[in-house]
Amino acid sequence: MAKIERVTLDLLNQFPIKTIAMTDIAQAAGVSKVTIFNYYDSKQMLIKKVIFDHFQMIYDQYDRIVSSDLSFEAAYRAITQFQLAAMQQNTACLNQNIMTLYATDPTFYDQAARDQSQQLMLALIGKGRTDGFINPRYSDDTILSLFQIYSEGMKIFGETPDKLLAMTDDLTAIFLNGLR
Repeated sequence: MAKIERVTLDLLNQFPIKTIAMTDIAQAAGVSKVTIFNYYDSKQMLIKKVIFDHFQMIYDQYDRIVSSDLSFEAAYRAITQFQLAAMQQNTACLNQNIMTLYATDPTFYDQAARDQSQQLMLALIGKGRTDGFINPRYSDDTILSLFQIYSEGMKIFGETPDKLLAMTDDLTAIFLNGLR
């Protein structure tokens, strides 16, 4: 399974999802398509697993940042900069594949991923409240809704993730200033 997933990530770094066939994955991994289907129900399931494993490393780093002694603002900026650096380490093709899935597949970001993200955001919001950075009249639900709106808005960059990367600092400043 590890080899199949590693090969799939390699292919996602090189080719658009729609051009990657299970035959390509099987051939590159040195296994049969039947073997792949023994572990994964579909190409989509395999790709989602590979991307979520990739994201898990990012979430783990986010958790370390939020749990650190950094102030809320420093933690938020550190998360944003880490995310930017992680995207820059990816190939343009992988970023495009991730954004395409995010923008077009409503099941891409499943409930478990949403729950994990929400817990992380609540911890970050708690840090912001403790630091006195977040205006106390804003409820957790309001701020989580703002994060959701921001997240949904990123889908417009499905075809042009580089534009989103170029705006990261400005969007961060606007977001942080709006919480005060």
